[in-house]
Amino acid sequence: MRHPPIWEQCHAWTTYAYPWSQLLARWKFGQQPGLARHFARWMQQSPAVITALEHAQVVIAVPLSAQRMRERGYNPAAQMAQMLAPRKNLVAVLVRQRHTAPQSHLTRAQRLRNVRAAFSVPSHQQAPISQRRVLLIDDVMTTGATLHAATRCLLKAGAASVQVLCVARTP
Repeated sequence: MRHPPIWEQCHAWTTYAYPWSQLLARWKFGQQPGLARHFARWMQQSPAVITALEHAQVVIAVPLSAQRMRERGYNPAAQMAQMLAPRKNLVAVLVRQRHTAPQSHLTRAQRLRNVRAAFSVPSHQQAPISQRRVLLIDDVMTTGATLHAATRCLLKAGAASVQVLCVARTP
């Protein structure tokens, strides 16, 4: 790889393809937050997911911007983090500093620019992740631009390592 990811490992429960792509779209964009419990239950059967959750000392969801949160009413990644690891889930450690354009129709280069400096860890939130193994959770991974930007931010804030877990990854 010319540019290997900065995270330690990446785990994707499934491929973003039929029929999962349709269910994921309903969950993310179709105002069906109840689908999260089904995805969580299915994911908890995966040995790779179980191992990632056991290895993690801290679980953090990729945050939405305030505007996107108002539009959707919930954060799918935060739902997943809460359902998969309620005792390890830390809220408000990773913050989205600014609203970004939807990534779905952007090229890889545009996605990387779009999320550059989009995340921060407030100084008063650095202690809970300092020298800890972090599991960063998102719903769908396409190019990895969002997860890259978030991982970079967590490592800069003192995390010992970051693994990534997503429900689905585009083929």
